[in-house]
Amino acid sequence: MINLAGNITGTLGIGNGGTGQTTAAAAFSALSPVTTTGDMIYSSSGTTNSRLAIGSSTQVLTVSGGIPAWTTPTLPTIQSFSGGSGTYTTPAGVKWIRVVMVGGGGGGAGAGTGVGGGDGGAGGNTTFGSSFLTANGGAGGLHANGSPTAGGTASLGAGAVGIALTGGGGCVGAGGGALAIYTAGGPGGTNPLGGSGGGSNGGVAGQAGVANTGAGGGGSGNNNAGATTYAGNGGGAGGYVDAIVASPSASYSYAVGAAGTAGTAGTGASAGGAGGAGYIIVYEYYFA
Repeated sequence: MINLAGNITGTLGIGNGGTGQTTAAAAFSALSPVTTTGDMIYSSSGTTNSRLAIGSSTQVLTVSGGIPAWTTPTLPTIQSFSGGSGTYTTPAGVKWIRVVMVGGGGGGAGAGTGVGGGDGGAGGNTTFGSSFLTANGGAGGLHANGSPTAGGTASLGAGAVGIALTGGGGCVGAGGGALAIYTAGGPGGTNPLGGSGGGSNGGVAGQAGVANTGAGGGGSGNNNAGATTYAGNGGGAGGYVDAIVASPSASYSYAVGAAGTAGTAGTGASAGGAGGAGYIIVYEYYFA
């Protein structure tokens, strides 16, 4: 047995089982495989230690084939759909997606004397994956009616997490019924994308909801103060969905809800405003 305290002097080299150094920090550096600032040590196989060279300033550390590796990340991408129907295809390498969508906004009602103007048309339903994610269209505004217009409902299917909000209701036109005065139409309903159409006054047509917001169109007012007049109600906004899908399928069918049509003008007044069409935005992420 060798007495290390009494029989050995100087330093023990690496070839003889030492480090050739006299301090802990120097000894570790002598055995370490790293050579450059920023290098890292990892186990490449069992107890075999290897060097991972520093990556570039834009890279992130990932795992490839069971060992750490520097990778240049793919930035998120976006696909959007402003109308019609078709098939969404998930790009290769996408780990999860976020889907934001709205149903079509209902049209505002027209105003007029006597029986008033025409009712607004309902907005169309927006779907992603058939019934997986649904944002229904808002109802069309009614003329000569004292009840607010209903917004569209929304729902999430299994495998999606997020929010599903009912669209805002369209407002009742001034007076909510027959008045022998100038009347103002009710503004359309809104949702988190905004864009509702304003109600008009003095026989001006109701304002349309902003395109692809799913907002309701405004109802028309009336300028025939000498007769019994009916203001138009605003259209309801489409439902709203903001959902995360952690494990997306390879593809999804989709349909974008159409805008609700504007109610026609009655005697001595103007038409309502059309609703805003629906919309689908898909944000695609390549890292978890």
